[in-house]
Amino acid sequence: MFRAYKYYWQNAFKYQATSTRADYWWPVLVNVIIYVILCLLMMASGISSIGSLIQGTTEGLGTAVILVIITIIFSIATIFPSIAITVRRLRDAGLSGWFVLGFWLLSIILGNIDNGFCTGLMAVLEIVYLVITCLPSGYINKHGWWSPNTTNDVQIPSLRNK
Repeated sequence: MFRAYKYYWQNAFKYQATSTRADYWWPVLVNVIIYVILCLLMMASGISSIGSLIQGTTEGLGTAVILVIITIIFSIATIFPSIAITVRRLRDAGLSGWFVLGFWLLSIILGNIDNGFCTGLMAVLEIVYLVITCLPSGYINKHGWWSPNTTNDVQIPSLRNK
C-alpha cells in the first residue's frame, strides 16, 4: 500500500505509461482515508469553536482555520497526481487518456443542469467510469471495445516494469 502511494507521488506528471488496478486503487483509498480524518478533525474543531463562540471566546477557532487550510493544500496538491494516475489507469485498461477529460467535462456539464434526467445520466456516467477503472489490464484492447483494430495498437510500457 505504501509503495503504491509513494509511486503515486513519484509519478505525478507521467502520463505516457500505464498503472495497474492496485497502483490506482491504493492511492485512492489512502486519499479517502486522509480526507475522512481531516473532515472529522474539522468537524470536531468546528463544533468546539462554535461552542466557544457562543460562550463569547475564540478558543479553538485557530485550529479549525488551520485544518481548513491543510485540507485545501492537500486537495490542491493531489490534483495533478490524481489526473496522472487516472490517465495511466485508463491507458492500462485499453482506453485513451483523453477519456478522463471527456468524463470530467460531461460530469461538469451534467452536474450543472438541474434536471432529473441529466442527474441520472451523470450517475450512469460515474458508474461506467468506476467500472472502467476496475477493468483488468488490457481488457478493452483484448475484447475490441472502441479499438477494433487491435493489431496496430501501440504497446505502452508500465512504469513498474523498468
